[in-house]
Amino acid sequence: MEVAFVVLYALVAVFVGVTVFIKTLSWFQKMERFTPFGLSRLAVLWGFLAFIVALAVEGIALFYLWRTSKALAFIALAILVGPIEEFSKLMPFIFRRSEGLPLRLTLTLKTALAFGVIEGLLYFLALLASGNLVGAFLRLVVITFHVVWTSFALEKAVKGSLVLGYLKASVVHSLYDAPLLLYLAGAGPAVVPLVLIGIVVLVYVYKDLDSIFMNLENFVRGELISSP
Repeated sequence: MEVAFVVLYALVAVFVGVTVFIKTLSWFQKMERFTPFGLSRLAVLWGFLAFIVALAVEGIALFYLWRTSKALAFIALAILVGPIEEFSKLMPFIFRRSEGLPLRLTLTLKTALAFGVIEGLLYFLALLASGNLVGAFLRLVVITFHVVWTSFALEKAVKGSLVLGYLKASVVHSLYDAPLLLYLAGAGPAVVPLVLIGIVVLVYVYKDLDSIFMNLENFVRGELISSP
């Protein structure tokens, strides 16, 4: 039974993922007019750094668990993936405090996109090498979810609560990844409620993505207009 639920979850994720992909790229295109020259190249460097940091921390955290129990390692990853990866993607926003908020916000979102592309390409190549053509294609479709999770954090951050935004992004990210990771851990019927929660998360993303992007865009516009 859990296999059918995981398949259902994958189909919903792909449907929402295609919508998110289109809307995210469209939003970035609109934001180009507010983006300083060279910011995209800087975002790629931050994206590589964020990916390396996340990979290192996840690797250290899971190294001993994997040797002890692969199932336990998958469960731990389901819990840790959100907090680790969301912190790594927020590094430009946290550490470039000398820059204005609009630049930090845009740079951080582009960093999240770069992170998603790097991760997605690695998964794509691995799945392609294993002969899983469908899985390889589907993994590319959902790369822009990384931008969405980070946008959750930034929407709260510009209102003065980065910690709350970080926690929201971390929880949503982990809930999104949990069904597949727990299925791989052999959780059996326990996967079913996680799939249902994951679908609720995806529906929330589908319904609220436009308003989240609009809020961030309006913030950037307002800050640039009010700046001397």
